[in-house]
Amino acid sequence: MTYVKSPFNYIGGKYKLLPQIIPLFPTEINHFYDIFGGGANVSLNVECNLVIYNDIVPYIGEFFKAVKDMNVDVCLAEIDRIIEYYNLSKENKEGFEKLRNDYNNGVKGWAMFFVLTCYSFNYQYRFNSKHEYNSSFGKNRSCFSLTMRERFKDFMKRLSEINIEFKNEDFLEMDYECICENDFVYFDPPYLISCGNYNDGKRGFSGWTQGHDKDLMEICNTLNRNRVRFAMSNVIRHKGKENEALLQWVNKNNYTVHYLNFNYNNCNYQDNNKEFETIEVLITNY
Repeated sequence: MTYVKSPFNYIGGKYKLLPQIIPLFPTEINHFYDIFGGGANVSLNVECNLVIYNDIVPYIGEFFKAVKDMNVDVCLAEIDRIIEYYNLSKENKEGFEKLRNDYNNGVKGWAMFFVLTCYSFNYQYRFNSKHEYNSSFGKNRSCFSLTMRERFKDFMKRLSEINIEFKNEDFLEMDYECICENDFVYFDPPYLISCGNYNDGKRGFSGWTQGHDKDLMEICNTLNRNRVRFAMSNVIRHKGKENEALLQWVNKNNYTVHYLNFNYNNCNYQDNNKEFETIEVLITNY
């Protein structure tokens, strides 16, 4: 099966794992809840009657809402206009910084945000405590390439085909009581024992703590008691550390652990020592 890539496909993100994750999902899903939706690589590729995409960071969800019913050629023309106006390239740091300054000074919009990510280091968005965009320039690495243009077209086609709603809530504030037995909930939270930029839980928002891990486990237990199917992506070992509380919770509740064959060779925090390997898993209650 060929999966559609999100235009926000960060290095180390979920796209490479989709061939392992998606087949482990239930085959019949009414409403699919993507609680930590991020770049929506999972949301875009699940077959269901309705996708509920949620993420505490509002900017990507706002992007999706803005472009969902737009013509792809109109979108690409606006992206090209911004790239030309700021003379953006892999080498033009000054143009990138002017774009970033204009965005932070109120020249907002889906295209401004998207183009910023295309020329940011490792294509990653970040915000400071004032919610000002502060990712650095991706010199000699990042740009809106021909490959990204084709990916954008595929993404727009898929987005127009699916039934999707967008939410911007803290995972603790979601209404889990309305979720039914034939629905399915997917959690891809920040990983407590790893610190990759794409999953640190910050980017201008609060970080992730042991307390958040505990709260999420209890939410999963509640879903399980209500006979709602769920899956959680997580890391149980990273750089010699183990998430012992997570393992104890899995064993206590007899949840299923699927070990995923994946590594972080493209990430700047990867340790080549096999002793410090990263073990990523999908935890399910079915």
